Amino acid sequence: MMNLLKQSAETMLPRRVFGALQIRRERLRLAKISREAFDAKRLGTMTSRSLMQALHSSSISREWLRDEDQLSQVMPFADIDGGICPGERRALYQLVASLKPARVLEIGTHIGASTLAIARSLATHSGPDAHLTTVDIADVNDPAHGAFARLGLDSPRENLARAGLSDRVTFIARPSSEFLRETEDRFDLIFLDGDHAAPAVYREFAQALNCLTPNGAILLHDFYPDGRPLYPNGSIEPGPVVAAERITAECEGIGFLPLGELPWESKQGVRTTSLALATSCLVAVRRGGMQVQ
Repeated sequence: MMNLLKQSAETMLPRRVFGALQIRRERLRLAKISREAFDAKRLGTMTSRSLMQALHSSSISREWLRDEDQLSQVMPFADIDGGICPGERRALYQLVASLKPARVLEIGTHIGASTLAIARSLATHSGPDAHLTTVDIADVNDPAHGAFARLGLDSPRENLARAGLSDRVTFIARPSSEFLRETEDRFDLIFLDGDHAAPAVYREFAQALNCLTPNGAILLHDFYPDGRPLYPNGSIEPGPVVAAERITAECEGIGFLPLGELPWESKQGVRTTSLALATSCLVAVRRGGMQVQ
């Protein structure tokens, strides 16, 4: 019923007005939950310059073009419902290639599009023991629960096997907050792409900080700076940026660095991306309720 009401409102209202209402709703939801503690001492620092170097690296780009051939044979290199778009798969690949993490955690597996890109980059760039743990509340490889079946795709586990990457990934079917709270593992990079509601992102971010190795990184998806649309269809996902507003208000040592324009197309004929890196910052500039480097 709620989804039907949302679809009706989205159809009847101008995109700008509907987006503003979404932001307001998420702020109200987030205001109802208690304050979390944000321990940013293990969060590394990323600057716009170092981020651009990662995305513009000619050597990583050459490796991507080679690996893309294999990946596109395993999963269509297309904008698949609910999966991360093709341009952002490449962005993930290049970031992982640049950071060279030994241990990566992904929250929100879904159809495994980002899982495949991260695993391929780890295998190519991070050494023989580099590993990805991917967590989803559902068993993403079960046809009864995984989204792949209704989309006519192979399961994430089958795709990894076809790519020769099975040993690189561990699947966990468990609520993310429970996993983050109880795991004793530590990760060099954590990709938050699960529940996008502001309260969930806010809590997960606080928990993720405690699961980092020193100088670790946290990457968010569906991050719309200042609640502005990034793509021609005009839609936004308000939760992550609303959570970021409160996080930066409560912890001055944390900022968020949107990737912005990619050197290649992301989707819908544009180069913008909704990926954003959290960064430790001693001096930050506030803009639109957020801290950015």
